[in-house]
Amino acid sequence: MKLDNTMVIVANQSEVKEYHIEKHEAIVGNELKVSYSLFLHHDIEHEEAREPLKDVVSDEAGRFGHTIGEEHNLENERKKRSIQEIAEDINTIIEKEQPRQLFLAFPQEVNAQLLEKLSAKTKEILVKNVPLDLVKKKKEDLLSHFDV
Repeated sequence: MKLDNTMVIVANQSEVKEYHIEKHEAIVGNELKVSYSLFLHHDIEHEEAREPLKDVVSDEAGRFGHTIGEEHNLENERKKRSIQEIAEDINTIIEKEQPRQLFLAFPQEVNAQLLEKLSAKTKEILVKNVPLDLVKKKKEDLLSHFDV
C-alpha cells in the first residue's frame, strides 16, 4: 500500500493526536530499503472531557436533590458532546491538511458514534479504522496496528 500523503489519527474522548507518515529510503547492500516513521503534527487535548462529573456540577447545593438518572443523562450528554468535538477536530484537520488517505483509531465502545459525525470528505479518505484507544501508545508502535 502506498503511504504517500497518508495521515494517522489516534483519538479518544479527551485527546486527538495527528501524525504524518514520513518515508525513509536507504540503500543496504545493493537493495533499496523503505521504512516509515510517524511525525506528531497535532496534539489536541479536551480537559473538560477528563473531569469527573462531580467536578462539573458546581457545588454541593447544586448536586443536592439530583437523582442518579439525572446524573446519568448529564454523563451521556457530556459523552455525546465530546464525540462531536473530537469529530470536529478531525474534520478540521482533514480539511486543512488535505491528506490522500486516513488511518484512524478510536475506542470501540464509541467508534460508531464518531464515524456518524465525520464529514463526507473525511469518510471518503478513511481507509483503515481501528476500534482501539491508541492515544497512549508509543508512536513507533502505532503503524503496526494498521497492518503497515
